[in-house]
Amino acid sequence: MTAAEANKALIRRVFEEIIPAGDTAAMREVMAPDFLDHDPLPGQPAGGAGGEHVVRTMHTAQPDLRFSIDDLLAEGDRVTIRWTLRGTNTGPMLGRPPTGQPVEYAAIVIFRIADGRLAERWAAWKPGFAPGPPAPPVPPAEETTPGAVRLRGTS
Repeated sequence: MTAAEANKALIRRVFEEIIPAGDTAAMREVMAPDFLDHDPLPGQPAGGAGGEHVVRTMHTAQPDLRFSIDDLLAEGDRVTIRWTLRGTNTGPMLGRPPTGQPVEYAAIVIFRIADGRLAERWAAWKPGFAPGPPAPPVPPAEETTPGAVRLRGTS
């Protein structure tokens, strides 16, 4: 197995086995002790404890979660994954109360692998598909003249 294949297998294991099972111990095992997350979840501690926090947060919010791996690319010590998570929101998720409804999140994540372990992570959530607090409400539009719309509170 090439280094690129081994790195992709590690990421596949994280998203197909470890996170869906809620296995915080296995997550810590695949992380470097000085793991650096450039885009941590709110409240996420540093290092290996951060990986445990991510697994616990995601699995508690959606115990039936499953990832679709939409793309998986490896080059050197980097692996990029584009994934879609689907599940049922039965627990709190980053400030949002449980809804009991199906959810779908999508992201592109880049990992740096060192010595067969996760060393760094960068993440970008697809707009409208990110977990977190609800967006603030948009003020209602007010029609001023035919075809012109003005937001309340603006001149």
